[in-house]
Amino acid sequence: MKIIHVADLHLEGGYKKVSGDKNKLLRDEGLQLFADLISFANKEKVDVILICGDLFDKLSVRKSTLKFVVDQIKSVPNIRFFYCLGNHDNKKLFEDDLPQNLYIFPVGFSKIDLGDVTIGGNSVIKYEEQNFVDSINFDKDKINIFMLHAFLSGAHDNDCLSFDVKDLKNKNIDYLALGHIHKRQNGRIDDRGEWVYSGNFGDYLFGDFPKGFVLIEIVNKKIIWRRIDLICKRKFFEFYVDLSDCQSFLDLKNKIKNQVLSASCDDFVRLYLTGEYEEGFEKKVDYIFSEFNDKFFYFDIVDESKIKIDVEKLKKETLSLKAEFIKLVYDSDLPEMDKQKIVKVGISALLNEEVEL
Repeated sequence: MKIIHVADLHLEGGYKKVSGDKNKLLRDEGLQLFADLISFANKEKVDVILICGDLFDKLSVRKSTLKFVVDQIKSVPNIRFFYCLGNHDNKKLFEDDLPQNLYIFPVGFSKIDLGDVTIGGNSVIKYEEQNFVDSINFDKDKINIFMLHAFLSGAHDNDCLSFDVKDLKNKNIDYLALGHIHKRQNGRIDDRGEWVYSGNFGDYLFGDFPKGFVLIEIVNKKIIWRRIDLICKRKFFEFYVDLSDCQSFLDLKNKIKNQVLSASCDDFVRLYLTGEYEEGFEKKVDYIFSEFNDKFFYFDIVDESKIKIDVEKLKKETLSLKAEFIKLVYDSDLPEMDKQKIVKVGISALLNEEVEL
């Protein structure tokens, strides 16, 4: 038996900082990824697709999008779909047209017997004390896969089911198929079973979140799984440019140009400005943005750079507001570390620099 474990498709999500035609394009690309998943499953003769929550990005979905998803599911009647709701999902969306090969888990544990394999699930949105764990009931002689959209933590989360994975020990679970966390993670439940986050499938976001899903094969009553990467049109790049050795704005501009060479016009690019620069150095952040914004699908700048403050030099100045401020701070009884922090914040403010407290 072959099974796909996928989660966090966030169809219709786009990217919140992109609007207009660009965002529509992202939404359409998300639908195409879903179609690609169905095509892959059909080609690989997959028997079951597990959708572990956040199929959609919002509780309300355009009719055209819902019809597209329903038609895709109906197009492969040989594949059974199991779907547990995530915190972004709305079961009522399928009330008028539920495909025969799609099963949506209710609130409360239920399971479907597929011969040697049992698929269990629970569309719990919030933690329901011990009732959630007590309701899990798997046959120890079966291969048991349990679907959840959840956050594995002892702390409760108001937006999603949240529990400690140790609560699932000795529940005869072989594979806990999880959604909600977009990073690829996995670990042990107990000697018998393991938990796996399939990771991000359709959301657009910066960070270490490659898109993909998990392909599970059951061979000789054993579960073997591997991650499958999606081929995506757009990549997310984060570039860090240190201003410390830049003597002029031209140096900075050339440094940025060399850094971003690996990104294309289809990509999302975030530029971090870091390091310390001399007083009087012009960063021209607005100019940098205008220069590079049109070169990529999305571009933004995070300025983490700081002005270099030579306290000893400033102490020697006369008739200077900065010098008087430093003298006032260093004549105080504050700890040395606090004096240094206060001076840096104060001087930055006097120079009209952005101040972070």
